[in-house]
Amino acid sequence: MEEHEDLKRDLDTLNLSLVFLLLIILAVLLSLWSALLQREQLRLALRGKDPSRVPDPNPFRRQGSALTVGCLGFFLCLALGTLSKTRAIGDPAAERSAQVNVWASLLVLLAAILRLVDLQTVERERQTPLLEETTLPD
Repeated sequence: MEEHEDLKRDLDTLNLSLVFLLLIILAVLLSLWSALLQREQLRLALRGKDPSRVPDPNPFRRQGSALTVGCLGFFLCLALGTLSKTRAIGDPAAERSAQVNVWASLLVLLAAILRLVDLQTVERERQTPLLEETTLPD
């Protein structure tokens, strides 16, 4: 009976992992959309037309980046859970593999966080001069 419960729990975890993988695919599609928008802006600028006719790609880029961070956080938690299970079992090879997966998940998550923070910082720095211009007394 306990084995059946373990298998059911594993199936639930796998189903949840599939949801997060689909969200990562959505994040990639948002990134693709933002790149296509940016390309169109450049094409318009090269033709001497107004590139502002095309929507700003940055919000799509930030949304995709935020989705990625959330999903990678889930996978880091999953890797930590696997490490905990392998330590309880006492299989050195499985534990070493789980440790590598934790480090890989952590590094990928940190890279995604750095990218998101950079996107937000660049956006804030672009808006700051506009805010200062409108709030300064004449």
